This record gives sequence, C-alpha cells and structure tokens, in this order.
Amino acid sequence: MSMVARSRALDLLKIAMAVMVVGIHSNPFHPFGRTAILLTGEGIYRLAVPVFFVINGYFFYSTAQSGRVIGYLRRTATLFALWMVIYLPISWVYYAAQTPLGFWRELLLGYWHLWYLSGLTLAAALAGLTRYWSTAALLTLGGICYLIGAAITWGVAWDQIDPWVSPHFHRNGLTLGLPFLLLGYMIRRHDLVGRCDLRALAIAATGAVALVLAESLGLARIAPLGVGHDNLLSLLLAAPLLVMLALKLPGSSGPSLGLWSSGLYFTHIIPCALLFRLTDLSHPVIFGLTLVTALAMTGLLIRTGLARRLF
Repeated sequence: MSMVARSRALDLLKIAMAVMVVGIHSNPFHPFGRTAILLTGEGIYRLAVPVFFVINGYFFYSTAQSGRVIGYLRRTATLFALWMVIYLPISWVYYAAQTPLGFWRELLLGYWHLWYLSGLTLAAALAGLTRYWSTAALLTLGGICYLIGAAITWGVAWDQIDPWVSPHFHRNGLTLGLPFLLLGYMIRRHDLVGRCDLRALAIAATGAVALVLAESLGLARIAPLGVGHDNLLSLLLAAPLLVMLALKLPGSSGPSLGLWSSGLYFTHIIPCALLFRLTDLSHPVIFGLTLVTALAMTGLLIRTGLARRLF
C-alpha cells in the first residue's frame, strides 16, 4: 500500500525487501547449493515480510489514534479481493487441485503472496481493537502469537506435526502479521527512532541481521526435517531495527518511490508463476526475467495512474 511523506531510506528499504520477496520465490542462488539457499531465500530474504509489517504498524499508529481503523480495513480488504480476482487466470489451477476444505482456506487466506493482504487486514483489525492496551500487554500478545507460529514450524521440523500442513497455519495475520505490526506500532508510540543514536542503530541492526543468518543455518543443522524459515526468532530483532535505522537516516522522497516496492510485490508472481509453469529455465534466469517484467508492469501502472488504485 502506498504512503506519502516517507523517508527516502525507508522507501529504498521497501524496494530492497520487495526484491528479496522475488528472491524467495525464484532464488537466484539456488544453483549454488543448500548453504547458499539457507543464507538467502531461507535466511536474509525472510526479513522482507516482517519489515513490511513493521512499517505498516509504524504508520498504522496515527490511523488508529485518529479513529480511521474501519477505513483502513476497508482499503486492505478491497485490495485483497481485487488482487485475488486479478490472479484468477493463474491461480485457478492451484485452487482446482485443493480439497474442499483446502479450497476455502486458500481462497479466504490468499493465493501465494496475497496472504500478506489478508494477514494485514486481520492484524490491523486486532491492533485496532487493542490500541489502548499498555505496551507490556501488547508486547505479550505479540510474543505469544509469534511463539505459536514458531512452535508450529518447530513441530514440523521435529516430526511432531504433519510436514504437509499448510503454511497458512504459521504464516498468517495472527502468528506473523500481528507481532511485527505491533512492534512498528510501539516504535511510533514511544518515538524510539528519535530516542536512539544512529550509530547504535546501525551496529544493532547489523548484529541482528547476522543473527538471522546464524539462526537459519543452525535450524537447518539441528532440525531433523526441513522447514520454512518464516518464523525465525531473530526476525523479531532484525526487522524493527532495520526499519528504525531507515527512519533515522536523513532524506525525504515523494510518494511515487514507495509505489515501486508495492508494485514489485503484487505483480511479480504473474511472470514468476508462468515462467516456472511453462519453461525449464534456471532459477537465476527466472529471477532476472521476473524482476524485469515486474518492474515494467509497475512502471506501466504508475504511468497510467492505476497504481493508486491497486497498491
């Protein structure tokens, strides 16, 4: 979703995170082996969605305090429905292969990357209901929700939960969206950016990102079964610190720069899914073609003015 009056560094961070989302779905480092994948697609790239939720939470604070939560939810829900319709020519094959229960679950929670919008809607609704809670209560709520999601991934990794369980059970608005949205909300509530030193933030953010890489490698080493790395504990440190660092850096930009990250995120699955479905191209080639095509599509949507309605 587009925002105005944002810092240049924050918009550039969003673009970098959107590119990482493309990398999750078409990892260009895939040919270089398991360690490369753990450091990228299962490691640093997993910062992307948490960072987006933290940013959403930061800006949601003013929305919640001014009583505009219903309008916000209407907007996110409308975007979700709109993009679900846009993706139907591609996603119908996926839905057709589901069980009746799976069909409704995937339809309600979202095709592929669109779970982010359904998750944002749920997370914002819950944050709106609890907006007057104390900081301790909100952090406790977010921590419990995140641990539930992490426990599900650990259960899969240690063969206590069916490995074919839908990712929606640990990657949704409650177990992933709400914890990070609340962190962004707390950053704004307590003006943590203004109270922190730039150098200290840079050091802390760098260390936290290193922890993400270490946790990704460590989890793969000790877990008997492979598991998605959406709920790494170190993300709880790294994502908010990266956002705070970006907000602390000087420089401003207009609203158009922020549209590029939204465009990349929402459009990239169109070329990505088709390339994987219809070709035998390598991951690096698909990544490059997906990125170029998504950028071209985003540029076209911005030029035609449709971006304001779709992002």
